[in-house]
Amino acid sequence: MKVIDIVDLFGSGYERGYQFGAARCEQIHRWVRAWHGSLAAAGIVDSPRYLDRMLRDTDFLPAIRAHGPELLEEVQGIADAVALSFDSLFAAQLMDEEWAYRSSVAQAGEMLQVRRDPMQKCSSVAIADGDGRAWIGQNMDLGAYTDGHQVLLRSGRADGREQGRGGVDRECQANTEGSLIFTIGGMLALMGVNSRGLGVCVNSLPQLQFAREGVPVTFVIRKLLAAANVEDAVQTVCSLPHATGQHYLIADANSVRSFEASSSGVVEYHPSDPMRVLHTNHPLVHSEAHSSGDKSNSIARLGSLTTRLMCGPQNLESVKAALSSSDDPLHPVCRVVESSSRANSITGTINFTTGSMVSALTRTAPIDCWVSKGPPRLRGYTRIDW
Repeated sequence: MKVIDIVDLFGSGYERGYQFGAARCEQIHRWVRAWHGSLAAAGIVDSPRYLDRMLRDTDFLPAIRAHGPELLEEVQGIADAVALSFDSLFAAQLMDEEWAYRSSVAQAGEMLQVRRDPMQKCSSVAIADGDGRAWIGQNMDLGAYTDGHQVLLRSGRADGREQGRGGVDRECQANTEGSLIFTIGGMLALMGVNSRGLGVCVNSLPQLQFAREGVPVTFVIRKLLAAANVEDAVQTVCSLPHATGQHYLIADANSVRSFEASSSGVVEYHPSDPMRVLHTNHPLVHSEAHSSGDKSNSIARLGSLTTRLMCGPQNLESVKAALSSSDDPLHPVCRVVESSSRANSITGTINFTTGSMVSALTRTAPIDCWVSKGPPRLRGYTRIDW
């Protein structure tokens, strides 16, 4: 069993970022190199030049400044602590946006040698029992190059104000208690839960509309984890301008909500059982979806989750078992890279469960979380002490 590293962060956005970068400077540099290596393996010969072009061709900063300026200060803090430019660390936050941008320029014939793998990744579940208890969990499936870069952030503030870099206090809407965030390298967030009992999981929906402006996914996750309750989070996800097609799964002890978001709007998914939401990487309700490659992998994973979790009483162990499953050998929920395949280990192919996180949410008890650093079927879950 591999135990994941935990970094505690406190203070203003810049202070949290600087603490993160200072605590993991060497690891973040290794992650950046691995990420650039995955871009090269995908056919992007000059990744720095390509990323510079992506930043010129997109304009995400205005929306982030409008909706989460403290998060940009956090990115700046990481960059300063590890002695990298803001642009390089900011580009590294744009995981889903880079995939969408890569697809758009490849479709336009501008990058004919670039591989356009189907970005079908991640399996999410949330189940409430109607008696003040719920479970929310996700497998985060990424390229195997991410292995070894997993980290948990325990992020909090001492009060409801924060100080900008110029020393100016301002009101901040972020959760003043704290969040437990699963991520990789120097990214702000991939999924998480806050100490008020709100959990957030996500699934890429490459079939939905992509825009070259709006709020990128990792920033949306952090905004949702700053919410005081589900209603607050729902208002946030429905009001933000989204840059990328994404499913947001939000739960607390009493309710489960599911939203498919894109640059054209946000649509709520209402499953047959409103207390159980299962989702993978194809839209279940959004009408704007266009064809984006073979969906068989996503459909098979959803089928496995449905068979295991949609009927009968469920509990923590059944959720963990579903996320550890490989019912369909070709399309397992839990993805394991064969150790004999060196090619798989260095490319950016979506072939590996980078991590899994399950949280038990109740009205009164402390939040319990279990995390796997890599495929849970191989490495198991570790209970995290808040």
